[in-house]
Amino acid sequence: MTEIPEHLLKRSKERRAALGLPGGEGGDGGGDAGSGGDGGGADAPSTPAKAEPTPAPAKVEEAPPPPPKPKPPYIKAAERRKRIPYWAMPVLALLPVWGILYANSMQAPEVEDESLTIGAEVYASCSGCHGGGGEGGVGAQLSDGEVLLTYPDPVAMMEWLYLGAEGWTGTTGDAPYGDPDRPGGAHTTGMLPGVMPAFGDLDATELAAVTRYVREQLSGEPVASPEVQELYEEWATLAIEGAESGELVYQQVPGNEEAVAERIDILSQEG
Repeated sequence: MTEIPEHLLKRSKERRAALGLPGGEGGDGGGDAGSGGDGGGADAPSTPAKAEPTPAPAKVEEAPPPPPKPKPPYIKAAERRKRIPYWAMPVLALLPVWGILYANSMQAPEVEDESLTIGAEVYASCSGCHGGGGEGGVGAQLSDGEVLLTYPDPVAMMEWLYLGAEGWTGTTGDAPYGDPDRPGGAHTTGMLPGVMPAFGDLDATELAAVTRYVREQLSGEPVASPEVQELYEEWATLAIEGAESGELVYQQVPGNEEAVAERIDILSQEG
């Protein structure tokens, strides 16, 4: 029987001892030389050590999403702004209709009389204060006979138009104007919603035309006959002369009362 060299047995024992297998140093495997055991100290096949499991790769955390961009100021303002209430929608829808009706109310009615046509054109600059139909507003009411009560004499009315409130009364304070015997008492400038301006740039034709237009179309006086229309031109010239000289109808100028009564009588016979 072949004897195993001592150095090989020693190496085998050291190997077994390192692997923790029986038969290593201090064991009872009988691997010494000269022992009578079977195998004569031959190395037993070594059992390979179990491989350690491969650790799973660490989970990579995803980066958090970027914060949202701040809203522009105009968007924030729009979000804070109060919404239009539902009840206001019909009102807004009807605004164009109201605008058309209002614009039409500011337009003077169409007339065929040439003098009244001129009067309507002149009155267009008055409608902003007195209203398209003379209903009043910032200016005094001219419709429903109001002008005829304050100025039964057309010449006195023309003087008022030509001079304005301050020129006619001679003061910026409260002062009576028009017919002092007006039913219900004379009107004063303090009763006016606004200040009556002067229209001293009107010529006799324009002054007569706008006076007729206000009296006949807005205040209800009968339309003047052709003969009276010619008289209106003369009365307008008389009114301009009186306004520029300061000899007004209602200032008790000698002869005025008879002239006023005559003009009122002529107009009362019209229609």
